[in-house]
Amino acid sequence: MRAGYFELFDWLEQSKPVQPREFFNRLRIAYGITHLIYVDVFSASRSAQVHRLHHTFSREQSTALASIGNEVLLPALKFVLSSVRPVDHATLRQQIPAADILFKQVSALGIPAEGISYPLLAPEARAAALVISIPLASEEVPLFLRSYGRDIQTLAALFHASMIEAERPPSISKDELRRITPREREVLRWAAAGKSYWEIAIILGITERTVRFFMSNARQKLDVVSNTQAIAEAVWRGLIPQS
Repeated sequence: MRAGYFELFDWLEQSKPVQPREFFNRLRIAYGITHLIYVDVFSASRSAQVHRLHHTFSREQSTALASIGNEVLLPALKFVLSSVRPVDHATLRQQIPAADILFKQVSALGIPAEGISYPLLAPEARAAALVISIPLASEEVPLFLRSYGRDIQTLAALFHASMIEAERPPSISKDELRRITPREREVLRWAAAGKSYWEIAIILGITERTVRFFMSNARQKLDVVSNTQAIAEAVWRGLIPQS
């Protein structure tokens, strides 16, 4: 498998841009992985909004997984995204009660519950992870992690870096950014703290309609369509502090 690592490493360095499906296929062959998920989310607000998602599931499996409730999925996802080390799924089930329900549903779809989640370094206001499922018993996973975990983590980081580099460069000029007013920044900052339009209006001593007006202006100037994206962009560009 070590030879497979170097082949994959060289391929990632030479392939620009990297195609997720091709990377997944190569990684599956090299390490005997059953399925993979790569997720990149905006994390500036209290709810994680998916920015990019790639996986190896069938259409039927994907549809079934999409029906899993947030009360089951989000605790496990947030635990993984906030971790600084790879998390094996047995540990995840011990730490997060909802994860046990999640993996039972995953197993019912013919997807191995055992595996490892690799948190990935992401730009400010973002979080990302590569999740692999492997056809092993839970007691065999620690040996797999010791043997191949570092290699897979390095390859995952290279893949993630390639995905970030492939994003279009910011199209907003410095002049346009300067047009974002102090009041619009205040509204963005309080929205990032999880405040509603009504709460922001009370805090700033203005009407809720005015708050909506400022937020609409900020979205337009930041070239985004949702408040979550506006908050993420504002944090990324240093317009407001990360909450």
